[in-house]
Amino acid sequence: MWKKFRAGNVKRLPGQGQNFQQARFFLFCALLALLAGTAILLFGASSYWRQQLGSLKSLLPANVDMRLGRLTLSEAGDQGRTLVIEADTALYNQNEDSFLLEEVRAKVGPGPDYDITADAARYDQAAQVITLTGRVKILESGGGILLSERLILKIADGLLISESPFCYADPETDLEGSAFVYEIRDRRLTVEGPVELSY
Repeated sequence: MWKKFRAGNVKRLPGQGQNFQQARFFLFCALLALLAGTAILLFGASSYWRQQLGSLKSLLPANVDMRLGRLTLSEAGDQGRTLVIEADTALYNQNEDSFLLEEVRAKVGPGPDYDITADAARYDQAAQVITLTGRVKILESGGGILLSERLILKIADGLLISESPFCYADPETDLEGSAFVYEIRDRRLTVEGPVELSY
């Protein structure tokens, strides 16, 4: 069962007090919000992919997949934010309208900057779902790191989900849990299982 994150779920270690703990928790939520914004930018980039592939699709049977090598995408967002995505290979499935990406690297900027890496990703355009898998790592320029084996963004539902254990750490704080759901619109974080916060 999902449990709403409350102070009672946290094992508190000696540190600088409740205000410091709350500040670090809000920083973690801000990182999740920026990751969600990044993925939404990626969804916006689908129009670029569609334009590039549109002429090829008309020439190929519907059951032919297209493999692309060394894919690089750039997208501009609000307030001058940019997103650059790279993948060593990309496989586009016409029937499912989805991309399978390998060795994914993404950078969000400018300031604060976020570097995102994952072994693989699946981008389902029809369902508006992006799934990052295998050693997912988000590094923020301020020193914070979010680690998980699987992160899912459901764009239409406004949900960012980790279905595997995660860890968020910055130079002064560690937050670990079994899984989480972050509701983007309400900025509400719900954590499954016991949570440990040390600072």
